[in-house]
Amino acid sequence: MMNGQWVLPRIAKKVAVMLTAVLLLTLTNGFNWNTQTAKAAGTTPVERYGQLSVKNGKLVDKSGKPVQLKGISSHGVQWFGDLINEDSMKWLRDDWGISLFRVALYTEEDGYISDPSLKNKVKEAIEAAKKLGLYVIIDWHILSDGDPNIHKNEAKAFFNEFATQYGHLPNVIYEVANEPNGNVNWNNQIRPYAAEVSQVIRAKDPDNIIIVGTGTWSQDIHDAADNPLPDKNTMYTVHFYAGTHGQYLRDRIDYALNKGVGIFATEWGTSDASGNGGPFLNEAKVWTDFLASRGISWANWSLADKNETSAALLPGADRKGGWPASQLSASGKFVKQAILEGSSNNGGNHGGDNGGNGDNGGNNGGDNGGSTPGGDNQGIVLQYRTGDTNAKDNAIRPEFNVKNTGTAAVKLSDLKIRYYYTDESKQAQQFFVDWAKLGNEKVKATFVTLPNSKGKADKYVEVSFTDGAGSIQPGGESGEIQPRIHAANWSNFDETNDYSYGANQTVFADWDHATVYQQGKLVWGIEP
Repeated sequence: MMNGQWVLPRIAKKVAVMLTAVLLLTLTNGFNWNTQTAKAAGTTPVERYGQLSVKNGKLVDKSGKPVQLKGISSHGVQWFGDLINEDSMKWLRDDWGISLFRVALYTEEDGYISDPSLKNKVKEAIEAAKKLGLYVIIDWHILSDGDPNIHKNEAKAFFNEFATQYGHLPNVIYEVANEPNGNVNWNNQIRPYAAEVSQVIRAKDPDNIIIVGTGTWSQDIHDAADNPLPDKNTMYTVHFYAGTHGQYLRDRIDYALNKGVGIFATEWGTSDASGNGGPFLNEAKVWTDFLASRGISWANWSLADKNETSAALLPGADRKGGWPASQLSASGKFVKQAILEGSSNNGGNHGGDNGGNGDNGGNNGGDNGGSTPGGDNQGIVLQYRTGDTNAKDNAIRPEFNVKNTGTAAVKLSDLKIRYYYTDESKQAQQFFVDWAKLGNEKVKATFVTLPNSKGKADKYVEVSFTDGAGSIQPGGESGEIQPRIHAANWSNFDETNDYSYGANQTVFADWDHATVYQQGKLVWGIEP
């Protein structure tokens, strides 16, 4: 590539980044996201992360810091294109917390090859993403045409047009081959195709991310890791479905990461590989935890109201967003929480449940302390409010603030908060942190089933803090901690019979129906 060909795109890109930032600051002035994370950040994803690149096999932001994007993929635009619009994408940004939207432009299946006008829906999505400050993946969605070379010429023309028109934007990502499959492999068919199409893109867009699929429906990432493309801002996609793909594919991902290549999960589902069966939410949780631990960005399949397990919406859902829980499928509910979990897009933050039996991590030595507020509390005071006045939905949302009224600093890692409730589901429990002033990743939890049920309680969640959480100085406080609890099957709770629940407690106040332990000693609250 001659240097002269690169200068204008680079300059245009820098100008576009600055103009986009100014435009987005104007658009979002005074704007409040629904998620606490967004409120804390106060910016759109593109404002936060800017121009993406790949560094040492990691997706990094404009400052070179690793970033995990999370979002959702459309279904085929020829079938569910009416769900792809600025209103629905804005709702996904504000209510679900997405940073990424993927537009699936099928080549076959009555897609782009037979109806080129479908590209206008892709352009609509890009324009909406630009306005909303979201990253957008342009997905050249090969499927029945398993060899990407079948429509290579059309792909080159398509990506030339889109890189010319949108390559100056910092939020565009190109996925040049969704799922190569059949009698094709990386070295013979996929890599040569990707090299040729990438060259077309790079002539117009020198630095946005390019993502390439791999053989066997984008599961042969080990082959790409053994012979990657030379372009430094190319990543390789892995696709999985929780009911079909398990540890062997995670091992392949680790193999590829250890080779230093960048991995991006542009499509995954809670179902089996057919899009049906399940949802396999426990297996999906293993996967989302794995991706978070590796910092791998992802897009879930799919934004559709099709009558299949992997669809996020139930049939007949509103086309422009605003979906209440009653319009979300079980998969959609799971995915929404997985996106919100551990925000702001820096990996998951969650405490798993080990079946909810026995004392798995609980400290039952609490009876040697005072059993009333302030009884032997070293100045520790627990404040509580409910974050959810609907006592019969699928979430328990206790919100806490720990105050130190004593004369010595208190290490948060020495403290554990117990919140007692009745578990109607008898399922494994899931713990998320929607927001914590001290840092979401510094809050952990375990669930403990009481050996003998007590009044209004047969289980408690024990909230704890990492060493990095620091200390509360005399006269200080932890700041708000906003956890959320769900049953694994997302069934409803009945909080009206929960010991620690305060239906009318909507502002922070001292609360003795939850307990605090300091190094195992009860220092605040009354046990049930």
